[in-house]
Amino acid sequence: MTSTTEDQAVKFPPLFSKKFNITSIKQDILKWDKDWEAAIASLTAADVLKEISYLLDDSFLTPGDLKSLHLDLRIVQEGAARSLRKFLRGGRFNTIWLLLGASEQRRHILQGLEKASEAPSTLLGQDTRALCPDVTVSNFLTEGGKGFIGFLTRFLEVLDSSDPAFLPNSWWEQASELPNSWWKQTSNDASRQRPEGTKMVFEVATICRNKFIGVFLLASFESILRDIIHRSVGMKDVLNIVDNTGADFAHSLAQAKTTLRDKPLVRCENCTKTPEDIGKGVRFMVCSTCKTKLKFQVHYCSQSCQKEDWPFHKKACGKKEVSKGLSGTKDDDLWQFSGGQMGPIADMMRNLPTNRDGTVDIANVGVGPCKGRRSPAAERQAEMLEADKDADYFLFTASDVPVRFVIDDPGAKMVFRINRRMIMTQTADSGLEPMAEYMLKHMSGFPGLSRDIIFKQLCAEYGNNTTRKVVEWERKSRERGVSTGTVIGSLSKDFMKVFGHTFSK
Repeated sequence: MTSTTEDQAVKFPPLFSKKFNITSIKQDILKWDKDWEAAIASLTAADVLKEISYLLDDSFLTPGDLKSLHLDLRIVQEGAARSLRKFLRGGRFNTIWLLLGASEQRRHILQGLEKASEAPSTLLGQDTRALCPDVTVSNFLTEGGKGFIGFLTRFLEVLDSSDPAFLPNSWWEQASELPNSWWKQTSNDASRQRPEGTKMVFEVATICRNKFIGVFLLASFESILRDIIHRSVGMKDVLNIVDNTGADFAHSLAQAKTTLRDKPLVRCENCTKTPEDIGKGVRFMVCSTCKTKLKFQVHYCSQSCQKEDWPFHKKACGKKEVSKGLSGTKDDDLWQFSGGQMGPIADMMRNLPTNRDGTVDIANVGVGPCKGRRSPAAERQAEMLEADKDADYFLFTASDVPVRFVIDDPGAKMVFRINRRMIMTQTADSGLEPMAEYMLKHMSGFPGLSRDIIFKQLCAEYGNNTTRKVVEWERKSRERGVSTGTVIGSLSKDFMKVFGHTFSK
């Protein structure tokens, strides 16, 4: 081979992109990616190498050419690794990525795929995607984006531990073990001659695959960093969360977000069971009238359930898009939060009072019934709060005179009351520390109150270890450099921007 790698890219005609009639990337990048994911799903490693073997054989490359390809691959990989190591250190990048919405994550991944597919040094161009079944948007968006973080980590591990650094993939590795009989299959095709350089073809294809991955990672990473530096529209709210709450809390939010559902559940409108609850092979029915007239789906697991639900459904059938909004379904505003780490909080939020427009009525967020058993002091607090809806909390002086604590800022009031409800209903093992931190910050200097007096009250309400937990929480807040001095103050404007819910005063 006497031409350069850039020249070679021009020589190779399209293979898989032509075979599968892949949409032009310039015409519609989302359709382009969807076409490729479908093509990749239908291909085997044998299919891919069989096609490539008609373009490459051992006469095409000299040992010197192969050495140059390896060197070029290493340069690309080390360039990508330098950027990754620099910004992955400390976990800030991971937190930012996981807090991004799925549409923003998809955009950055597609940027990387586009750049890698069009890079002049990519030997097979976009056809290289056929060699990379693990490099797909679907894989990288799993668990709220954890798939992408895991791939970055594996890339660096392989680069540090092997030379040449070939990223392993079980699908692709099948090709390295293909027996000679596989290659002999091509001899039955009179129009095509079987190449002899089996090992060489696999090696070149593997270099192409790993170079594509290196270019993709570098381009994706640059796209994300560009948005971070310029605080783009899609990145701004996430950066506000990270900057205002610090590493630990932002990381916790990011991890919680990865437990969100990718898509809503399907439940029987009558018995509320899911297909998984019933067993394999079950196919749910939908109300045909609602589907035809309204393009709206109401699901049933059986005709008997549909019949049993008819007295409730018939009033709206074919007239209005009405369902029971069952937990986790598309008509449940909190379907993403159902199950997993966020499940108990989602269950609690479903019971919050709402306005006609669906926003949560913060002014009427009360204490709620306790799932366990409150202390006498906490029970007293709950009764006073239920009797005075405007008060956010009651603190008591040393002589037991109540002091009404009322928060004016609607964002802080929302976050405070959500935490208050969690700790007082014992919905989740959280809420006390940020709530206490906020009251200590704003009320320790109030006449008749002090830190010691407030701590004594909180210990009576929530246990003797309250002081230790809150002091530790305050210490971590200082270390994180929380800009407002309290986590609730920091979260008041930015938290729900990330999780997509609105609240009214």
